Amino acid sequence: MTKNLSSIFFSLNENLPKILKGINKDKYIKKSIDKYRGLRIIKQDPWECLISFICSSASNIPRIKSNLKALSERFGNKVSLDGVDNYAFPVPGNINNYNDILNAKTGFRARYIFEANNSVNIKDLNLLRTLPYKRAKNELKKINGVGDKVADCVLFFSLGFNQAFPVDTWIKKTMQLLYFDNNTVSNEKIREFGLEYFGIYAGYAQQYLFMFSRNDLGTSNKLQLWKNGMLEE
Repeated sequence: MTKNLSSIFFSLNENLPKILKGINKDKYIKKSIDKYRGLRIIKQDPWECLISFICSSASNIPRIKSNLKALSERFGNKVSLDGVDNYAFPVPGNINNYNDILNAKTGFRARYIFEANNSVNIKDLNLLRTLPYKRAKNELKKINGVGDKVADCVLFFSLGFNQAFPVDTWIKKTMQLLYFDNNTVSNEKIREFGLEYFGIYAGYAQQYLFMFSRNDLGTSNKLQLWKNGMLEE
């Protein structure tokens, strides 16, 4: 990997101090920034990112990693580095055997992976970078298996849309408690609030809040104590 590619992949080309200043709106995000200052967002290949987040639907990280490894072994090219063999992630068009996708233990996601393989090409994915955020998101949602969360993840983690604010079950719980007085609100309302409140770097705010609440609090009770100012760390 060249120096330039490394810089892009780890978002080292983005002005992190400016970003953090832009999202530092309140005591909750400030606490998150103070703990995880320096957190960077990787910018993945759009195709690999798309399939990864299709695999993430109703799943967990160990299973997702297992699915992606199995897909690479079945459909990717073998590569070797320093005597260690591995498999590159398959390019669009190569994940072309439905039964093998099922054998990768992808479950109901197999159909979506197979359909994406037959309908998506990397050129079209990269062209999304040139579109406004909402239009790019709507284009992604035309792919079966891609809803709001998956689309926002692909936009944020691979296509450079830093305003995308993915909402999963954990960030929904956190946002409802901290910003909606623990009232139940829709994912769409949380997304809209995140973009309006945190602005063009809303995705970074989402990641800092996610990291702190998940890693340092971990339970609804601790989240509540933190909000009430009764938990310093």
